[in-house]
Amino acid sequence: MKTRSLLLCCALLGAWLIPTLHAGSPLDGRWQLDPARSSALNFWRTFELDIATDGAAIVLKRHLRYGNRGAEEIFKLDANNPDNVVPVDWWADNRFMGLYLGGDGAKHVRATWYDDRRMLRLDSNFIVTTQQGEKPLNILSDYKVSLTGDELTLIELRSSRMQPFVYVFTRVQP
Repeated sequence: MKTRSLLLCCALLGAWLIPTLHAGSPLDGRWQLDPARSSALNFWRTFELDIATDGAAIVLKRHLRYGNRGAEEIFKLDANNPDNVVPVDWWADNRFMGLYLGGDGAKHVRATWYDDRRMLRLDSNFIVTTQQGEKPLNILSDYKVSLTGDELTLIELRSSRMQPFVYVFTRVQP
């Protein structure tokens, strides 16, 4: 009886300690956009997000779809690097507006963790090319996971707009 109780205590302690030893984040996983609770995506109909972290390393994969058309972006970031240079072929967020990446064709991103890795802030700077010429653009993106861990809210504030974009995601169960 004592052996069984001791084994049960060890198992519970291990189940509690092992996740805390992992250098990941509660943001880790696959997330699916809830369109009814989110800002309009305009051209795109679906938006999935994969997040994987390990220590300072962060990989964000964005999957945007409209019928058989799609865009995938992968951002490999280091939270210890104040200027992650992420090459981008085109700016998928504004495909319909005729805005293209200018300058060096890359986003310059600083990634910062807050609230015990429950919130990730990306401070992105890049140049867009418009009919009027090249313009600098800054986007602050806050990825916040709910206390229950089943909801992710992405708030994007663009220097070119007065109102933020708010996207609400639900966790996709493996």
